[in-house]
Amino acid sequence: MRGSSLKYLSKEGLKNVWANRLMSFASIGVLTACLLLVGFAVLFTANIDSMIGFVEQQSDIVIFIKDDATDEQIQEMRDALEEMDQVQSVTYINKEQALAEYKQQLGDPALLEGIADDNFLPASFRISANDLGSIDQVLDTAKNFSIFESCKAPTNVADTIHSLKNTVTAFGIGCTLVLVVVSLVIIANTIRATVFSRRTEIGIMKQVGATNNFIRVPFLFEGMILGLISAVIAFVIIWLGYASVLNALMGNASVFLQSMYQSIIPFKNVAFRLAAWFVLAGIATGATGSVLSLRQHLKV
Repeated sequence: MRGSSLKYLSKEGLKNVWANRLMSFASIGVLTACLLLVGFAVLFTANIDSMIGFVEQQSDIVIFIKDDATDEQIQEMRDALEEMDQVQSVTYINKEQALAEYKQQLGDPALLEGIADDNFLPASFRISANDLGSIDQVLDTAKNFSIFESCKAPTNVADTIHSLKNTVTAFGIGCTLVLVVVSLVIIANTIRATVFSRRTEIGIMKQVGATNNFIRVPFLFEGMILGLISAVIAFVIIWLGYASVLNALMGNASVFLQSMYQSIIPFKNVAFRLAAWFVLAGIATGATGSVLSLRQHLKV
C-alpha cells in the first residue's frame, strides 16, 4: 500500500470516529472503564503489599543477654548476627542504656532512683530483620550462644502478616486477570456492535471492488484512535483520583494511618509505566477488536 493511500485511509479512520460518534463514545466509555478497573486493582494491590512491608519493618527483635556475659562473648554474638543476610541492623543496648530508656518510658525518673546501683534490667540486642519471615532464622542463630537469656519477637504477628501478604498478592493477581478477561470480552462485543452498525457501508465497498486491506485500514486506525483516547482519559482519572485519596487520607486519618502514608507508593513512581501500559493496551485492544470484528463482514 502506497504512502498516499495510507495517509488517505488514516484520515478516513479519524473522520469515522466523529461520523459514528455515538458508537465511538460507547466504545471509549467501555474501554476507559475497563482500563480504570484494571489500573485501580493493580495500584491497590501494590499499595497493600507496600503497607504490609512497612508493618514488617516496624517489628524489631529484642534478644536479652545474661548478666555474666563477657565483652568477647557479646562481640562474637553480634558479629554472627550482623553476618546474616536476613538482618538489616544490630544495635547493642547495655544495662545502663536499658535503664535510661525504661526511665524515659515511665515518664517519672524519680520512681527508679533507688535502683541505680542494682540495675535489674538485662543488656540486649535490638535487631531489625529484612522481613517478619526471617524472625525464626534470627532466633535460631541467637539461641546457639550460651549468653542467650530470652527474647521478645512478634512471631505470631509474623505468621499472620506473612500469610496476609501472600493472600493479598494472590488475590490481586487473580482479580487483575479476571478484570482483563472481562474487559476484553466487553470491548470486543462493543466494537463488534460498532462494526455491525456499518455493515451496509462495508458491503457497498466490497461490491465496488475495494480490497479487504483498503476496508480494514480505516477501521484499524479508528480502533487505535479510540484506544488512545480511552487510555488518556483513564490515566487522567486515575491520576486525579489517586491524588484525592491521598489528600483525604492525610487530612482525616489517625496518627497510625498517617505514619503509614510513607509506605504508599507515590504516583510519580508508577506514572510512566502506567501511562505506557494504558496506551499500549488501549491501542492494541482497539485495533485488534476492530480487525477481528470486521472479518465476518468482509466475506461478501
